[in-house]
Amino acid sequence: MKTKGQKGFTLIELIIAVIMAVILLLAAGTVLFIAQVSWNSAWQKTNLQRDSSYAMLKMSRSIKSASSAIVDNDGKAIKIYGESGTWTTFFVGQESNALICQIEGQYPEVVINDGVEDLAFNLEGNKVGINLKLREDNLQTHLVSTVMMRNYGG
Repeated sequence: MKTKGQKGFTLIELIIAVIMAVILLLAAGTVLFIAQVSWNSAWQKTNLQRDSSYAMLKMSRSIKSASSAIVDNDGKAIKIYGESGTWTTFFVGQESNALICQIEGQYPEVVINDGVEDLAFNLEGNKVGINLKLREDNLQTHLVSTVMMRNYGG
């Protein structure tokens, strides 16, 4: 009599296949998780750099077009007299860590919502030094710049 060969998988083969599939899924999940964490960290760094660059650009443009400036609040704020004949003030809000731009006669504009750790100005003749530190979670950026007032009147 002829016997037919067994068809299908044994229980041991099935268990080994399931274990291998679980190991593969765990490895793939770990790789995706690490990639996501890396992406989020890079995105946070990019946003912090973007915010600090935007703030420096806005302050620099205002200072360059100014004819005079006054440093207030122990170097923590600057009042700039611009070509439009109005005063513009840059300062960090008391209740928040927001960088605020206040143009005389207008509502204040928030340049950076929060995260300003330190802002300092130094005025020497027509040169204005800006020292800006931002912090978000465990990330920090620190920008320092010296800007000259082009329309300086003394």
